[in-house]
Amino acid sequence: MSDDYLKKSASTPSIQDSTDTVVPAITTPPTDQGSSSPFLQTQTSATTDQQTTVQNPVNTDDGQNTPLPTVEPESVVTAPHAPKKYGGKKIIATIFGLLLLIGGVAAGVILVQRQQEISERAASGQECSQSPNCILLDEPGNSGSFIAPRTIKAVLITAQGAFAYPPGDTNDGCYHVVIDGTYLSWNRIGSGPDCKDVSNVQVKMVEEEQVTPTPTPSPTEAPPPPGETPTPKPTSPPVISAKCLNVKVYDASWNALSSDDLKNLSPGDTVRFAVAGEATSGSFDKARFSLNNSSLGETSNKKPGTQEFYVEYEIPENITNFSVKGEVHHSELGWI
Repeated sequence: MSDDYLKKSASTPSIQDSTDTVVPAITTPPTDQGSSSPFLQTQTSATTDQQTTVQNPVNTDDGQNTPLPTVEPESVVTAPHAPKKYGGKKIIATIFGLLLLIGGVAAGVILVQRQQEISERAASGQECSQSPNCILLDEPGNSGSFIAPRTIKAVLITAQGAFAYPPGDTNDGCYHVVIDGTYLSWNRIGSGPDCKDVSNVQVKMVEEEQVTPTPTPSPTEAPPPPGETPTPKPTSPPVISAKCLNVKVYDASWNALSSDDLKNLSPGDTVRFAVAGEATSGSFDKARFSLNNSSLGETSNKKPGTQEFYVEYEIPENITNFSVKGEVHHSELGWI
């Protein structure tokens, strides 16, 4: 070997085994910075630590020093941390349940408020005063009576709460109510905390009364013998429809009395009960009346200029409740 090679070998140490074979070190590419060695003698590991390694060229047979190929440092790639999901479906179900609960509570509040409004309107009598088939009696007192112009189908007594009564004789422990046709009477008989003073009475009436007779079926005739002319059938009479109108109350001067006027009547006053009828054919010839289920007799007297039959009645001393019923007699259909 030449002296130059010996000098280079002295400046760059090498490791030899027992067979005097040179083991080169791994080198890295040179950098732009100046250095006494022709190669940068450092290596970067996969971690952040740096290690310096001594590099030796390979000694070939022709005496040339050939550096080993550069080995790039290995990089360790670590996947980014993925956050865990906690109870996704449970949270959605909880939120949905809360929304349903809130919606149910809101709907319940609205329904309760609406029911309260309906109860308040019914108790105040506002709906009754606007209906043609209902009569509102304001401040009627805890007992009294009333004669409606048409048949009564139900009565509503308001005493803080509203209590409904059907036709007939009803006693619920607080109020005794009698409804018979057009007649109504009420009386507070209870004195407990649930039996309040009567604030109003609402009288609900039917629209109108009408009696329609059932037509009689015509008999079936046998066919005539051959060669004979059939006898012509008689013309069927038309179906007659008739009804009794409402009972009216007048004073002795033919002034119609209102419900307030009826409440102000005194014993000895004279009133006139009148009734009329309507029919598609035929006529009415008389009428009859009953008061508190006691007959007042028949009459053919008519109010001047009308077809109303009437009867006079004097208010007695010992009767405060009145139930008047009127009927008219049809020339073909009888009493209606």
